[in-house]
Amino acid sequence: MRLKLLIELPDTPGQLVNILQPLSSFGANVSTIIHEHDNRTADGKIPVHFTIEGSKDILEKGVEFIREQDIDIVEIDGVLQKEKQTFLLLGNIPTSNIMETVHKIDELDDVKISSVDLNIGNDLQESVCKVVIETKENKRLEATRLVQEIADNDELVLIKQI
Repeated sequence: MRLKLLIELPDTPGQLVNILQPLSSFGANVSTIIHEHDNRTADGKIPVHFTIEGSKDILEKGVEFIREQDIDIVEIDGVLQKEKQTFLLLGNIPTSNIMETVHKIDELDDVKISSVDLNIGNDLQESVCKVVIETKENKRLEATRLVQEIADNDELVLIKQI
């Protein structure tokens, strides 16, 4: 069997070897690697495409190992494993309060903020904050519901999926 993976690794020496050596020890054969060092993500991680070969058990063990290492698996055989959502938070409140809201979102389980853009109005009261989050595909609706609750509690208007 063959499995194509797209993962995102921190840009520090040895990260790729730390994944590939254990896969090899499980009996998986790594047949291709594309390391996109010049194509970093917004949070500075490096996309790595690779193909591993082995029995179904070996491949399942390999994917489980990668997840245990807290490595972001973006795709497995072309199927997205995480999904990005973009929201706007609107409010007539001080910027610091909107940033407190962003911190609450960042603390949610299974949610990772990949970017934040803040636009402050002329009177320093009207603010618009664009927040891009990443979730696992099966957590998308729950994450949206939780972000909506936070926005409601902080008296902000939430515009979903811009």
